[in-house]
Amino acid sequence: MLSIENLSVAIRRPGREVAALSDVTLTVRPGEVVGLVGESGGGKSMVARAVVGLLPGGSHATGRVDFDGADVLRMDESALAAHRGRGAAICFQNPRGALSPTRTVGRQLVDRLVTHQDVPADRAREAARELFEAVGIRSPQRRLDAYPHELSGGMAQRVMISLATGCAPGLLIADEPTTGLDVTLTREILRQFRHAADTDGRAVLLISHDLASIAQVCDRVVVLYAGTVVESGPAGQVLRQPAHPYTRALLRSVPDLGGRPVVATPGAMPLLTRAPLACPFAARCAHADDTCVTRRPPTEPLAGGPDGWSLACFHPCTGPLDAGSADVPPGADAATVPPGSDAADLGPGPDAVDPAPRGTGAAVLEIDDAHVVYRSRFSSGGHHALRGVSLRLAPGETLGVVGESGCGKSTLAKLIMGLVPPTSGTVTVAGATPGPGRGRASGRAARRLRTRAQLVFQDPIGSLSPRRTVGDSIAEPLRAAGLSAAERDTRVAAVLDRMELDRAILRRYPHELSGGQAQRIGIARALVGEPDLIVFDEPTSALDVTVQAQILALIADVAADADRAAVFISHDLATVRGFADRVVVLYLGRVVEEGPVDVVFDHPLHPYTRALLASAPRLGGTPPPDAAPVELVKDLEEADAATGCPLAARCPFVTDTCRTQPQQLQSHGASRAACWRIPELPALIGKQATTP
Repeated sequence: MLSIENLSVAIRRPGREVAALSDVTLTVRPGEVVGLVGESGGGKSMVARAVVGLLPGGSHATGRVDFDGADVLRMDESALAAHRGRGAAICFQNPRGALSPTRTVGRQLVDRLVTHQDVPADRAREAARELFEAVGIRSPQRRLDAYPHELSGGMAQRVMISLATGCAPGLLIADEPTTGLDVTLTREILRQFRHAADTDGRAVLLISHDLASIAQVCDRVVVLYAGTVVESGPAGQVLRQPAHPYTRALLRSVPDLGGRPVVATPGAMPLLTRAPLACPFAARCAHADDTCVTRRPPTEPLAGGPDGWSLACFHPCTGPLDAGSADVPPGADAATVPPGSDAADLGPGPDAVDPAPRGTGAAVLEIDDAHVVYRSRFSSGGHHALRGVSLRLAPGETLGVVGESGCGKSTLAKLIMGLVPPTSGTVTVAGATPGPGRGRASGRAARRLRTRAQLVFQDPIGSLSPRRTVGDSIAEPLRAAGLSAAERDTRVAAVLDRMELDRAILRRYPHELSGGQAQRIGIARALVGEPDLIVFDEPTSALDVTVQAQILALIADVAADADRAAVFISHDLATVRGFADRVVVLYLGRVVEEGPVDVVFDHPLHPYTRALLASAPRLGGTPPPDAAPVELVKDLEEADAATGCPLAARCPFVTDTCRTQPQQLQSHGASRAACWRIPELPALIGKQATTP
């Protein structure tokens, strides 16, 4: 069992000291999954580092980190090496970065088994194959000889889990293991951690800012803010009716598939130079009074709550989060969660993100039967990234694009922006058509297109030049358009105000920005040239929930402009539902379903759409009846290129017709879907649900 008691960590930096953790106390028992949640910078990863004895240089730790009777903080290097191999293991957020790029994943696992488990070398490869099979890696013998760069994100994370569990550790720590993964991969990875607790009896500490994932698999949850535990207790009860204002703020920041608006929490988490003397959340809390800003609240059991539910707050919110509750912060009580939802009513609030009105008028974007084929040395036919995609987008309209990783979403963004040419078909953006090839005419067409359309990237810091100041990066589109210095300054000042950024940020460089600041800069750069179309490519996937909510509020404001259209690409279905008017579901480069977002998400037609919705983590824990039953039978990377329906290799309802004859998009009410078996699906799903 892991038992952390009053853990405090201070990190010395030149000229100052940072209080990373202050009196953190938590336990993780065998067979239990405990979630550790909070904003980035709150100390979650520092807890994980302390548990495995990997605190950064210059740190000073007090308290006790007890694992099986030994204090990790007082172990010598020899004891720590054994502890990391057999006692505790970590699955990292970036599995490819944690794996050696120069050795096959099988070799890395074999070496670990030989070193820590004393497995004979001639038996280690077979043991590695069995571990791969146990974590759901199909064709494990072939995967043993793969290098990390040859694996998908989900496959690499499974390899990471096999490395972590191969030495049979008593404690498994997962540090943001599903960040950046699509919904189907997220569900499979979460199942692995739940299996490790239920079947193998391991203690599992799951660190995440994804509260919906925590709700799916965790027995208990610990909420961390500015290095202090503010609330802990049974996961289901804490996440349905949180007692601490910060926990409530986190939950209100989470996009919900039921359509509940997102509420952005104002302010930012403080960077403490010493242990807090008052409530660290007081500056952002609507309940705070003089006591909160002068005294630190003790951690006490919640009055009337179940065993194990405790919090540090002078003014706990014990009532239900409905419109009439006096416990809801002023101005934060309005609408309720749709009837039938298991989640508590969290209410929208003043900064709620609401859908933009559906646009009308001449099309801003028109794509007609577009195909994109990437040439390959290994295949004479090349890789078909997009197949026959047709779209139309009007001013003031927001189009959501969803699908698993590798289904063509980012290729579609590049196609719209003229970064890849269509192999066949046409693309027109506000009357501008990218020219083919690389000649002078093509260059002029590309420049004309980029004055009409802009792209907001998934990695905002990576998309900014490290050698340019923020001010130079924002003004770049204006210089390309030939605006004078005075006009550029006026436009940049206006867009900074809209992004709620201080003028001083113009002199900074990208490495000096937080993730939220960098994404605001990315949106500002896209917006400053007043384009007709903005494409958002996974703009919030790497941000924690509170920063994500703030960015989504800004994106919704931008998308609501009546004369501008937006394309929002994401694997987060709840975020797409928050403000898209229509949604397109892509699978292996084909549009398999499209229609109004509420219709598609509430009444999905295609088995693939149903499976995506069933896989999406939910705070309430229960998918809608229309989506729940469909389970795909293979991973995406195992799907063969079919001459018929692209889902044929994974669909549980496949027929010979599906395998050999592609179906075109057909209208079914307000939506269109490409599936031969739509009329039969309700009966097929009902039969599948009753079959043992």
